Amino acid sequence: MDGENVRLIGGNEASKRRRRRASRSQRCLLVAVAIIAVAAIAIATAVIFSRKSSSDQESTLPSAIKSDNIRVHLQRFQDIANENNNSDGANSRSVLDGYNASAMYVTEKLQEKGYEVVHQHFEVPLNYEHDGSYLRTSFQGIEFNFRQGSQFNVMRYSGFGTVVNATLWVNTDEEGGCRADSFGGLQPGNVALLTYVSRDIANCSYYDLVSNADSAGAQAVIIAYSDAYPTSAPSRSRITGPTLSPSEIIPVAVFSLNYATGQQVKSMHQQGPLLVSGFSNTEVRIATTFNVLATLPRGNPANTIIVGSHLDSVPAGPGINDNGSGSSVNLELALLFADLNMQPKNKVMFAWWAAEEWGLVGSQYYVRNLTPDQVANTSLNLNMDMLGSPNYYRGVYNGSAAPAGIETQSAALMKIMEETFCEKAVPYELLPFTGRSDYGPFIDNIPPIPAGAVATGADGSKTEVERTAFGGFANVPYDTCYHQACDTIDNIDFGVLQDMADAVATALQLLLEEEDLPKFLMQDTDSYRRATSCLAEKGSNPIIP
Repeated sequence: MDGENVRLIGGNEASKRRRRRASRSQRCLLVAVAIIAVAAIAIATAVIFSRKSSSDQESTLPSAIKSDNIRVHLQRFQDIANENNNSDGANSRSVLDGYNASAMYVTEKLQEKGYEVVHQHFEVPLNYEHDGSYLRTSFQGIEFNFRQGSQFNVMRYSGFGTVVNATLWVNTDEEGGCRADSFGGLQPGNVALLTYVSRDIANCSYYDLVSNADSAGAQAVIIAYSDAYPTSAPSRSRITGPTLSPSEIIPVAVFSLNYATGQQVKSMHQQGPLLVSGFSNTEVRIATTFNVLATLPRGNPANTIIVGSHLDSVPAGPGINDNGSGSSVNLELALLFADLNMQPKNKVMFAWWAAEEWGLVGSQYYVRNLTPDQVANTSLNLNMDMLGSPNYYRGVYNGSAAPAGIETQSAALMKIMEETFCEKAVPYELLPFTGRSDYGPFIDNIPPIPAGAVATGADGSKTEVERTAFGGFANVPYDTCYHQACDTIDNIDFGVLQDMADAVATALQLLLEEEDLPKFLMQDTDSYRRATSCLAEKGSNPIIP
């Protein structure tokens, strides 16, 4: 258990856990292939080294960061996972397993270099689903048993509970239950069938739907889908509130149906009363965990750069690619920053987020607890998540698609990292700026904070266009061990890990030494291209597959 303070809400703690598989959005890929005859590893001398203060070319972050040193940290994370077997028998660095040991390794390495290290504690709800859940309906004496995984699922953070022959009530308004006054006619003890229209259309979340139904007296909730969202698979999305705090845990059982099954149930209901029975075999544990935040007394705190990566893994495996890779690069950058005795113009805070695998909880907690002055002093966030995928792409998040108000700054960060790959003469692609990693809470903040991020792929499958550009195997996941026990140190491609480390190191070096960071970030994309050697000469040539 690794020393966390844990309490149990509902369910059977002795039951076997089922591992969680995180949902990630599908990516619309923009592939840019820059083929040039330049052997430089860092950004061109005119871009980076002309901006240097007193360091020579051999004492910069991009020249000093090496995959062999990153490997040392990865091996330690692997060892920690091996030392922490959970009740499912998996080696893990998740919040309830080896996370604390991982965080202490990072902390001790930083303190050896003189860092001030803060452990920012918070509570996080952890969801587990055990075997035995079911859902069925009875119509005119005929029973219909739905298949879990294909026709129904228990949604994550569903309450634990059993329903026996409860009357189904169907919401028929256009917003599917998004308004609290949408539940006229629902009787206490009914099961509420709600239609998810899509967050963009109805401007409400799963949590809003379920919370409204719970308040209206429903003993359980079933989520179906509208014609605007004809999903083929039942959702396992989180039913969590906006702050992800334990106080927002939903107490009722929540099931989802795929589109076709939802239509079938609605059709039967129109013909007469429908009875529902079901069992949600879930539990929610409340754990105390912490972010690791590290600073040195260098640089202007009014222009603070936050370099972040999540340190936890899923319970099912050691998480060496996801995200030991990003966290090891982050740690090596922090150690080099101290060793090189850099005296930057701008301040940097290195951050290792906890509980990302439970919904970006650590980074969200950090951002939500910033004061207005701290938000104003935070210039940007650089995020690293999964940098060594074996069937990789080199991905830079498309900052030009960032939310209004930070698109120019985020595009500048994108271009800095594009420049690195252009100089290396290696292909890369631009990724949708979805906020589905720890940069998300920064760009979602009000006011938003600019961000840049890199990645090499998770559970999506490589396209033919990507295979041509990067090699590897088409129609095969970028990381076949994603969220599995085989995500070990043997799952890392150290070549692409070096490339991604170079890109972040180059970006950080430039940003730390920039005389007027806010002004620099406000350059538009075209002027930034003209100011850089490789992109100015070659440009980027996005290809939409």
